[in-house]
Amino acid sequence: MKKHQPILNQLFKVLDSFKPQPQAYYEHLSEISQPQYFPTDQVLYEEGDIVKRSYFLASGFAIAYYYNDQGEKQLIRIYEKDDIIKGKSFTEQSPAADYLMVCADSYLLSISYEEKEMIYAHFPSVAELSMLILASREAKELAYKQMLGLETMLMVEQFYKTYPGLADPGKILVDADISSYLLISERTLRACRAKLKLT
Repeated sequence: MKKHQPILNQLFKVLDSFKPQPQAYYEHLSEISQPQYFPTDQVLYEEGDIVKRSYFLASGFAIAYYYNDQGEKQLIRIYEKDDIIKGKSFTEQSPAADYLMVCADSYLLSISYEEKEMIYAHFPSVAELSMLILASREAKELAYKQMLGLETMLMVEQFYKTYPGLADPGKILVDADISSYLLISERTLRACRAKLKLT
């Protein structure tokens, strides 16, 4: 048994929640998945890179962002435990439109693009699984857009209900990141958080 077998089992449980897969597929994933722990923040790819690996976030957080025309960092996605990270750049092998950073104290499993192609060739059911994972991601994007449509206080409250692990200011994400994600000022974020008695 591999020392990261519990993390592999966690991944298999997540995949089964979408659609149960053949045992042979899980055995193959066990052989090729690369585990890595990140004690500090680390950028995994930058805008313009061709993304070579997809990821399973076993614990912790990761963020996707870009820099606008004014050079300001704009957070566009937050990934948390049990999320599968594989965007357009990975699937199409085209230049990334964003940056991906894994946050400190996070654990990832990953596979390469070549390994993904081999999986598709040997396990046809994975194509449907990938579509279900994509649909789940789209549902999360819709929930994010709906949250942005809420009154400011309700939006901030919903954000911290969705991501309770981010309630401690600066521990994982700084206020500048969270406020850019919510499209509000840092001052407004802090005022709402204080009223919610989160800090």
